[in-house]
Amino acid sequence: MRPNPPSLLIIGVGHFGQQHLLEWQKLSTEGRVSIAGLVIATEESRERLQKLTNLPVHVGFDTVLLDDIDAVDIVTPLETHYDLVSACLPHVDVLVEKPLCTNPEHAEDLYQLAKRHNRVLMAGHLFRYHPLTNLLCAVVRNKEQAPELVKVCFTNPRHKQQHGQDLFLEWIHVFDLLHEIDSSQVESCGAWNNGHEAEASITTQDGINAVLRCGWSGPEPVRRLSVYYPDCRLQADFLDCVLSINRRNQTEKQFVSLAPLALRRELEAFLQTVSDHGHLFPGPQQVLPTLQLACHARDNATTTRHNATGTDRPRVAIVGGGVFGATCAVELSNSCDSVLFERHDKLLTEASYLNQWRHHSGFHYSRSIETILEVQLAKQDFESVFEDAILRDIDAYYAVSALGSEISRERYLATCDSNGLKFKVVDPPAGIVYPEKLSVCLHTDESVIDIDRLTELLLAQTSSSPHIDLRLGSEVVSGRLLADGRKELTVNRAGGSHREEFDFLVNACYANSNIISKWFNFPVRPLRFDRLELAVYRIPGAPRFMMTVLDAPFTSLTSLGHGDLFMLSHINHSVLASQAPADGLPPAWKDTPLNHENLLRHGLRYLPILKNADYVESRIGIRTVAAYSEDFDGRPTVVTSHGFGCWSVLGGKIITAVTNAREIVDAIARECGTADTN
Repeated sequence: MRPNPPSLLIIGVGHFGQQHLLEWQKLSTEGRVSIAGLVIATEESRERLQKLTNLPVHVGFDTVLLDDIDAVDIVTPLETHYDLVSACLPHVDVLVEKPLCTNPEHAEDLYQLAKRHNRVLMAGHLFRYHPLTNLLCAVVRNKEQAPELVKVCFTNPRHKQQHGQDLFLEWIHVFDLLHEIDSSQVESCGAWNNGHEAEASITTQDGINAVLRCGWSGPEPVRRLSVYYPDCRLQADFLDCVLSINRRNQTEKQFVSLAPLALRRELEAFLQTVSDHGHLFPGPQQVLPTLQLACHARDNATTTRHNATGTDRPRVAIVGGGVFGATCAVELSNSCDSVLFERHDKLLTEASYLNQWRHHSGFHYSRSIETILEVQLAKQDFESVFEDAILRDIDAYYAVSALGSEISRERYLATCDSNGLKFKVVDPPAGIVYPEKLSVCLHTDESVIDIDRLTELLLAQTSSSPHIDLRLGSEVVSGRLLADGRKELTVNRAGGSHREEFDFLVNACYANSNIISKWFNFPVRPLRFDRLELAVYRIPGAPRFMMTVLDAPFTSLTSLGHGDLFMLSHINHSVLASQAPADGLPPAWKDTPLNHENLLRHGLRYLPILKNADYVESRIGIRTVAAYSEDFDGRPTVVTSHGFGCWSVLGGKIITAVTNAREIVDAIARECGTADTN
């Protein structure tokens, strides 16, 4: 042990260097270090610092400044690290801000240099010392099973980007945190980099998938690490300093101090190692693998993606021929070669067909502003592609029950007004609804989608495009990730089975979405499955209309656009059974008696026109929604990026199909390096 505190020279006092200086000054006040001086690059910086401190300030570095110095702290731009560390190590111990240098070969040289001169060389991987990292890792170590997925997202607002920086090295923390969670060897690493954002999809020998995202994006900074298990999700938010442990029916939160403890702990660890040359952390066994992985991701991201087609057009598998899957194939046809797999012999046969086919404006979702906004943003996209499938000659009414308790006339009108919805308050249409049972009735600009025409349009588009291979009667039965990042699918068709490889995968299976997630070891999304009955009635002589009575609760009668046929539904009585299985997979349903008589009975409470209705048929199918959503009144469409060039779409409304498909088109273009990043 030294009799006196070690003397320290700080090289670099920019934005983060000033934070280092503040912590060193606190340690100096405690008698644990002696700050010998500061080294900066310009006279302007010297003048600024001399107004703030009495410490000696030197413009430019020279090894003569190391006389009688025990250690240096280097907080300078990355490109200067190798030369500065090389110059200092023969004379003093060195702490250098992450990353140690620009490549693993130089890092090896520096560690060898430190060994020859018996010097401490410590790279400042700050989050190794963050108390939240320590807390999270303790929870991970106590879990009996390995995680399914690790996600790390570190971003700053785009306007703060300093151009020319190496994204993967500037944000090396994301790789360092993965190594702290799982230090096993990496089996595969695919990455993309568009200049201001980057992402790496990684598999380890422990069978863990990881998706690491970094760069400059969005309006606010993000520092988040999530670890997914089958029974829970751990999420560390480094800005709020909170660890959330989320299970299906509960959330536990553990908090650590918001004070800058990580940097303090890092500097203290360096001082301790300088004093006794004891255990170095992080040492080469932590720093080198992290740097190697970051550089591998960087180099891999700059290469051209190897396409399964052997052409410049990536090959995309789309599983599920409903409206979302088929629309994805159409939108992707301009830039990709897609294979659309549908296990039935027709498109739009399951959830897309079991639908009331409203062309929404937002009136249906009075208690979900999020869903109203999503509908408004998506409507123009949908109409630009599928206008020919929209029936605009159907009068669309929305009314509020005078007998309900959840929605008042005033609240409904205020919601519609504040969201710019187009409507007129009208007298309830005679003969269709009981006026005395309504508090307000609106004639709206909504329409009905002709599902048969929509199916015809999608079939024509997917069949005629040279870049879409439509595979009706083809069932995808398994899949796996290959070492080069491609996706291999096993397909059964006409009694035979074969395997195919793809660059990208879009999972549009709706109720069966989690089956595909399990194949690729992606986290299973908690889902609720509702077995629904929608009853079709013929009402002779009835005009073409749609009437939805909110808070009735939600009785709806909608023209199918064909003759005098109408679809009747009820928010409660249309649900024959409901389950949220622990495995996230569709349950095996028991036979359930039909409930169309109750549908009619409750419909008659508000809709006298049903007195003349003749029952035609019941349509039975499965509705799939998020199992534990806090907003049970909304039906947002969720596009989930799993990393690894894979996405899942859980569709809430037909009207969002085009917008969601274009979101995936943009994501694939970004990963292929063909997106406009301006």
